[in-house]
Amino acid sequence: MQLQCKLILDESEGLPIQDTLNDIEALRSWHKELLGYPTQKPEALLERIIKASSNDNDIILDAYCGCGTTVAVSQRLERQWIGIDITYQSISLILKRLEDSFGKGVLETINLHGIPKDIESAIALANKKDDRTRKEFEKWAILTYTNNRAVINNKKGADKGVDGIVYFQGNDQPEKMIFQVKSGKVKSGDIRDLLGTMTLQNASIAILITLEPPTSQMIKTAKEAGFYQNKYMSHSCDKIQIVTVADILEKKERLNIRLSYEVLRSAEKQKEVKVSQTELDL
Repeated sequence: MQLQCKLILDESEGLPIQDTLNDIEALRSWHKELLGYPTQKPEALLERIIKASSNDNDIILDAYCGCGTTVAVSQRLERQWIGIDITYQSISLILKRLEDSFGKGVLETINLHGIPKDIESAIALANKKDDRTRKEFEKWAILTYTNNRAVINNKKGADKGVDGIVYFQGNDQPEKMIFQVKSGKVKSGDIRDLLGTMTLQNASIAILITLEPPTSQMIKTAKEAGFYQNKYMSHSCDKIQIVTVADILEKKERLNIRLSYEVLRSAEKQKEVKVSQTELDL
């Protein structure tokens, strides 16, 4: 006589839930979400954690949000979120990530705290006693003026007169624009020094961001550096430009030039459209 074993599922103890998440692939160089941030986690990992521990419209807190993976996934999953980080460079990266993923409108829904909102708070940040915190003033000024598009010079020691860089579309190849930030007294000699830095850096345009208003002699010296124009520009611009923090805060002045990677991205999108149209025609 053959014995048969009948298993009742609701009486089974089942298997314990795994305490490791080793089925999610680590980020590789070919992953589109990779930002180059040293501690970046895959969005798939945060998506699983957030879905398992929260519901729609719950509040997600990331006290060390880094490049904003938790923030971006929370936004996509329709959670409220709070992100905290010690450096404005991280905050800038998150803002750019959200804009790229959800459009510029998403930035209007975000409340930023701890950054300069007026001249008084900008002065307070610039006059911090420790160098690391004071460096945040430079990062904030450059990244705010460039709409979070510049690359900050994070090299330790002398910065050789360059606090940030962007590459914009020149006539035949990308050209360099350098940024320098001054929070103290400024003079015409600063413009002459910046002109020398432009030459050493092989930069086409230099922008001086200053907390103090420029002197008339500074403005004159900057004008004497001449003008720049390429075939993509409708009019010429000064090779050396002076932008004040008041211009950034009160007049909302921002860098208005098409950067090289934006031209590349636009070309890639046009290529994708052409491919899609070809596939549809087939």
